[in-house]
Amino acid sequence: MVLMALATGAPGQEAGRLVIPVVPAEVPEHRQREIEAAAPHKPTVPPKRPRRVLIWNTPFMDQCPHAGWCVPFATYAMEVLGVKTGAFEPVVSDDVAMFLPQNLAQFDAIVMNNSNGEWIRPTEADLERLKGHGATIDEVEGVLRRSFMDWVQAGGGVMAYHHSIGGNNHWPEFVELLGASYWGHPWNEEVGVKVDEPDHPLVAAFGGQSFRIEEEIFQFNEPYSREKLRVLLSLDVPNTNMGVQWVYRTDNDFGLAWVKSHGQGRVFYTALGHRAELFSNPTILRFYLDGIQFACGDLEAEAGPK
Repeated sequence: MVLMALATGAPGQEAGRLVIPVVPAEVPEHRQREIEAAAPHKPTVPPKRPRRVLIWNTPFMDQCPHAGWCVPFATYAMEVLGVKTGAFEPVVSDDVAMFLPQNLAQFDAIVMNNSNGEWIRPTEADLERLKGHGATIDEVEGVLRRSFMDWVQAGGGVMAYHHSIGGNNHWPEFVELLGASYWGHPWNEEVGVKVDEPDHPLVAAFGGQSFRIEEEIFQFNEPYSREKLRVLLSLDVPNTNMGVQWVYRTDNDFGLAWVKSHGQGRVFYTALGHRAELFSNPTILRFYLDGIQFACGDLEAEAGPK
């Protein structure tokens, strides 16, 4: 299976356009239409109740290596997934005040959209707006940290991809929550991807088949461990160029997607999400949607280590 072709709309699909709340300026109309055509027509499972999902973009966009291309493309794609399928109501934000308890309570899940940087740490400008939650940046950050972790612990869901693994590296509990730390990207080329658990509901989009894909591929460091994570996709080492530079792992275990639990909450992470064309790939969009529906608690799937 090869997942590199862009989607093209079938005749008549362009007649009715979706009403998308936020249309990033960087996504031209013809690419909007590609994304809309590639997105599934319906959710994988019906939502158990109306869902609201926060599409979280880092407030430090000037420090984001994905600003201007895959972040806006993904923003649009995540909104389309919610609007077109009816699986959830998307809300796009980069306001750290969203992580206050009363605001998080509005959401069933958070999509971390390549949200790198120390985004949980408020700026001086944020401090003025959030002064009722602490007198210093450290105090307010402490409130936001506790709020987020309590929300996940109580049943909130996180769906994260690609460089969201580079978020909040100063916060060990967050790194543990996502399940790994970033250790570079030796590959930015076509690689083989192995479906580790073909019968798992969250990889149904791939039909149980391993595949090839052109993508920037990460490797991960501690706390990555199959004793803590249920790994769903990994690098197909025999079918990948292992002669590239900066390969540090010696066990050939390069996980590319996994799930885990955190209290009553659910965490889904995939390293796929660098190239803008992925967000108009029907198979990848179905994969993302399934991750979001899992995070919301609608798509039931085993999350314990295997």
